Amino acid sequence: MAVFPSALHVLTYDVRGVMTATGKVKPTRQTGLVQHTHQFLAAMVEHHPHTEVTITRTGTERPGFMGTLLTPEGQRAELRGVATAFPQYLADPVTGGKDPARVHRYYEDLIDQDTNPIWESLARQYTEQVLAARTPDLLVQNINPLVALLKAEEFGHLRPEQAERLQITGVIHDCAQMRARFGYLASRLDHTRARVRLIAVSETIRQALIDAGVDPHAVVRVFNGMDTGHFLDQLATVRRERVFEQVRVRSRVSDQGPVVLLSARRVPWKGHIDLIDAVHYLHTNGDLGETVVVINGAGLLDTRTPLYEQELRERIQRKGLQEHVFLLDALTPAEVVSCYAGAYVAVHPSREPEPFGYTNIEAMLAGVPVITTAHGGPAEYIDHAHSGLLVPPCDPPALATALHQVLSDPALRDRLSAGGRATALTFGLKPMFAAYAQTIARPTPAKASQR
Repeated sequence: MAVFPSALHVLTYDVRGVMTATGKVKPTRQTGLVQHTHQFLAAMVEHHPHTEVTITRTGTERPGFMGTLLTPEGQRAELRGVATAFPQYLADPVTGGKDPARVHRYYEDLIDQDTNPIWESLARQYTEQVLAARTPDLLVQNINPLVALLKAEEFGHLRPEQAERLQITGVIHDCAQMRARFGYLASRLDHTRARVRLIAVSETIRQALIDAGVDPHAVVRVFNGMDTGHFLDQLATVRRERVFEQVRVRSRVSDQGPVVLLSARRVPWKGHIDLIDAVHYLHTNGDLGETVVVINGAGLLDTRTPLYEQELRERIQRKGLQEHVFLLDALTPAEVVSCYAGAYVAVHPSREPEPFGYTNIEAMLAGVPVITTAHGGPAEYIDHAHSGLLVPPCDPPALATALHQVLSDPALRDRLSAGGRATALTFGLKPMFAAYAQTIARPTPAKASQR
């Protein structure tokens, strides 16, 4: 028999909520990983409402206690932080953001170097936060904090008896450019005193871990889930209140033609440029008509590519698509949902394998046909030509062909809409949380035999 812990420490990228000391909403970097964290918290509130929560997030200016946070799900959580900027090692002297080459060098190429200052700092910081939280049950979101804790044990920051108390559930959300970190993880699993279990959010990620040497029995695939009922309620509200019309007017988007939506952070691997080039193909061939493309995600940049939004604007202008492609301004959560209500087709042309792709599921729930690239998580849950269309990554002509098919064939659009919605409805919170709870739960000690 196993029991869910009475306290859980979640180590994640970021988290939403209100700081109780000030009553102010905490600024949050929105990503799929953050969304997953809150979907998990929502399910935990429903099934284990008395479990106390501590949350450690990355990207703070200083490590340590930040205050008490009230999450949107109603939990009061102790919020702690880990500083991950490391400008003295990672900064690009020209842009001021993180230099991708330096990031890869320190996080990947030099991962086995004992004097690596990045991993030394992360190992020390995570040790301090884990010990300060006094909660041995950890849900570790993604590879870096997991590697840092294993490094902490290797470097001696975590004493053997401290590591032995830890039960770590590591959730791996990405596999792009992480082979060295995966290899380190595989090598340390046989030596750590902590109890480590791994969850991969797609079979693509699970296979990447196995290819790096992780024992197949040590990692289970659990697709992400979401509160589908809550999302559909939000969708009904924004449709009733005609929220997307307000977004269109504010951004001066024409209401004469169908809307193509790209909902993603504005980072290069999400494939915005491939969509812009695909639209240019259609425009050049006279197949675009009054179609408009809206791209949300304003401000959601990667510190390694701080000039990316400007690059997109310049490419739109250079291609002569100012009347057809629009970079939306910052949107409220309701306005983000309204984009699905206003879209005719959604495109998610990720160049790297998408770990899961919450935006695909949201579009499919809204009945919006999805065109996405044929790798990563989406290729595992989208049945081509039935619940969506799959195209090769980094292939604007193929993307243009798929767009033209959906835009010009109402029967195809209806079939993809129905198939996509039926598929998306299977990604509820219940199956996801059941698998997580089974992994997180701690075996109850065997009772001593009575004489």
